[in-house]
Amino acid sequence: MTPRARRKPHRWYRGAALMAALLTAYGLGVATAVPAPSRVEPAAHDDGLLEEATDRIVTSADPPVSRDELREAAISGMLRSLGDPWARYYPPQEYEDFTGWLNGDHKTVRPEPEIGDVVVDREEKLTVIRVAVFTRGVGSQVRAAAYGSPAVVLDLRGNPGGLLDEAVETASAFLDSGPVVTYERRGEVARVISVTSPGDSRVPVVVLVDKGTASAAEIVAGSLRDRDRAVIVGSTTFGKGTVQEPVRLSDGSAVELTVGRYLTPAGHNLEGVGIEPDITADSSDAERRGRAVLDGLTGS
Repeated sequence: MTPRARRKPHRWYRGAALMAALLTAYGLGVATAVPAPSRVEPAAHDDGLLEEATDRIVTSADPPVSRDELREAAISGMLRSLGDPWARYYPPQEYEDFTGWLNGDHKTVRPEPEIGDVVVDREEKLTVIRVAVFTRGVGSQVRAAAYGSPAVVLDLRGNPGGLLDEAVETASAFLDSGPVVTYERRGEVARVISVTSPGDSRVPVVVLVDKGTASAAEIVAGSLRDRDRAVIVGSTTFGKGTVQEPVRLSDGSAVELTVGRYLTPAGHNLEGVGIEPDITADSSDAERRGRAVLDGLTGS
């Protein structure tokens, strides 16, 4: 991003842009499946050659350019050199807004009514739970919404992911124990993340997915499929099996890097593959097909 090329946007406009970026995260690599760490990295020692080039450009370039602009460009260039489609740079305010929104501070942006606050439709025979993004607190909301329901439709269509721990809590709402996901991080022993606390392991569940279902949302769908706890209805999911982690820099900005990958309980890596549904249906027909499956499972 080159702030010199535009005026500083109004706060509401920045929030709207941030929301749009988050909701297309499966294509832009914005959403992360791990919580943002609180550490702030100390400033690195200046590299002599880089500083020399910066000095020459600042004093000679026409039109003029600032050191801050050049530093942002240098960081973005380094990230592009990794060949990592999910790596990105967040300017300070954008990172603050993004993490604030993921952690439930909806004052930082102006989301649509159904974005991130779980949407529940309770009916006599079933409960439809729509989750747009896995922001802070979503897992407990799903657990509460599913409690006591005779059957559940969990709609993850268009969900680009979000926080890993919220995905684990969501899957745990329908499992009594055992693994939810395996996390493999560079240089570390693979870590199996298990059910947080026992959920309802008997309520019939259908999960609706599509090509926009990605990252943390695929963790939920994949874990419930591998544990034989849900029927997956819809179309093949996006296929994002890597995990990103943002690292805060000394000026409040952040770089987000791929640091590992996740595997479903059966050991499947979804990167570039996605989840094949048990029952194929286009988006317009998926919910109807899901309801029909639950009718069959409950004998309604």
